[in-house]
Amino acid sequence: MAPGHGPGRRQVLRGGAGIGVLTAAALFGDTAPATAATPDTGSAPSFRGVPLARADTVTVPPGYTARVLLPWGAPLHRDTPRWRPDASDTAAEAARQVGTGHGGLRYVPLHPGHDGGRRGLLVLNHSWADPVLLHADGGRAATAARTDKEMASLGMTVVRVELTNGRWRVLDDELNRRLTAASPTRLSGPLAGHGDLETGAGPAGVIGGSAHATTPWGTCLTGEDTLGDVFGTEVAGWTATETQRRYGLTGDGGVYGWHTHRERFDLARNPNEAHRFGWTVEVDPFDPSSAPAKRTALGRLAHGGAAVTESRGRAVVYMSDRTHIYKFVGARPWREARGRGPGPLDRGTLYAARLSSDGLGDWLPLVHGRSGLTRRDGFADQAEVLLRAREAADAVGATGFRRPGTPAVHPETGVVYCPEAAGSGGGRVLSWTEGARDHGAALFSWDEFVRAGAASDDGRGAVFAAPVGLHCGGDGRLWIRTDVTRPGEADEGARVPPANSALLCADPESGQVRRFLTGPRGCGIGGTASSPDQRTLFVTVQGPGSAAARVGAPTVDDPRAVSNWPGFDPAGRPRSAVVVIRKDDGGIIGT
Repeated sequence: MAPGHGPGRRQVLRGGAGIGVLTAAALFGDTAPATAATPDTGSAPSFRGVPLARADTVTVPPGYTARVLLPWGAPLHRDTPRWRPDASDTAAEAARQVGTGHGGLRYVPLHPGHDGGRRGLLVLNHSWADPVLLHADGGRAATAARTDKEMASLGMTVVRVELTNGRWRVLDDELNRRLTAASPTRLSGPLAGHGDLETGAGPAGVIGGSAHATTPWGTCLTGEDTLGDVFGTEVAGWTATETQRRYGLTGDGGVYGWHTHRERFDLARNPNEAHRFGWTVEVDPFDPSSAPAKRTALGRLAHGGAAVTESRGRAVVYMSDRTHIYKFVGARPWREARGRGPGPLDRGTLYAARLSSDGLGDWLPLVHGRSGLTRRDGFADQAEVLLRAREAADAVGATGFRRPGTPAVHPETGVVYCPEAAGSGGGRVLSWTEGARDHGAALFSWDEFVRAGAASDDGRGAVFAAPVGLHCGGDGRLWIRTDVTRPGEADEGARVPPANSALLCADPESGQVRRFLTGPRGCGIGGTASSPDQRTLFVTVQGPGSAAARVGAPTVDDPRAVSNWPGFDPAGRPRSAVVVIRKDDGGIIGT
């Protein structure tokens, strides 16, 4: 998923549910493989890699089974209206169903120990919608009802899941909820109550995104990254400021045109409203009554990804946006901060990465008064530095990247990995080690872990392009997600044959990479999460059937022109979904 600007990806989808337990698995056929198990060999992938694919299905290795769990539109409760294959659902109905355009996700155990691998919550982001697939009329009618449905279909979903008799199912539970652009939220940290974020427009809500992470204290983080899709204006003579342009804000209204019916999204009439989006949002999945907090100390970035770790008890959050890589280091140990005063993410220092050609790098503090961030440089105070964090990173000389995505931290070595989706050869994955292996250090050493493109002669590589996100499980395996649907990125000197997006598994020690999963046509692989026992892998398939190079585009008359996954209903349409993957013998995923 592209970090927060312009049309980005192009689709939205929804899925049905079962009766009794709210599972969608019974509605769709399984991808059914079966071979004898292979012994676990550490973090090296030992499964049989799957080939490049162009078919309209999800493919996994022999010995694994993939089932659909949470498609777009699945009901959150037994009394929730079922999704309609003709997309005639109303906004009120959409707000009670699983959202669309599945992006990042996290699995949060309900209990510690063995039981945590069987019972938990899925926290799922919804970051974009394709009007052609979301609306029965293809989005032709520019009405307030259309805007309301789009707003109700984006944001986040929290849902309880349970493993029973080898299959995951969705439970009707009081913890199940949706968060949308109309949900109550609160601003926290240095910009709480700041005048530049005052609009009088009611709750800011959450617009969803690609970033996803879990904190040591059990909450979930998401990053809002689709600012350019939801703001616009038709006021004659309006011109975007440099800051607005830097965050992808233009007058054309992006994908949706919400400003024509909801004045809060009109850049000319309510310019401060955009300042309330682009933040790291902290959600407590176990408290449906709590309002998500937008943590302004982490900067306004339009995120591409996030990962959380610790430094001497302090929370450290690695983040990315369209052009930079950042980290936030808390001011004091998170256990202490949770007890009294400002929270763990309300005080600390935000940094931007600068890489040198000699393999070394340093973290540049985005602190007012430093060179490039003074009043003379156009930054009035620290609040303005955080509000314009992307410009602040430019001003201090941080390295410019080409669409960096979701980072990951190895649980044992502490090595940090981050993908770069675009660039020569179709992208790459970077790695770095912080000085003294302390995530709060100012210096680090970096390297290129793997480059996208053709497989290497020594067999270490698998063909892939446009890596957009990473996930490192507790066993150290590194999972690489790709999204080849964005025009121009996957093809830029990539030497990669046309094929669908994929999920790959890499061994951090040897650099060996194998293709583990391929998605249906037109999709991106939006997110991955593991159960604590590493025996279940949750994967979001984002936007099957959306417009993409080489495969065409859906239309109102034929929404199935690109894909009809996962239901293959001759009168339906493609739908984003969470896919749950298990090994047939119950073993560790990746072996």
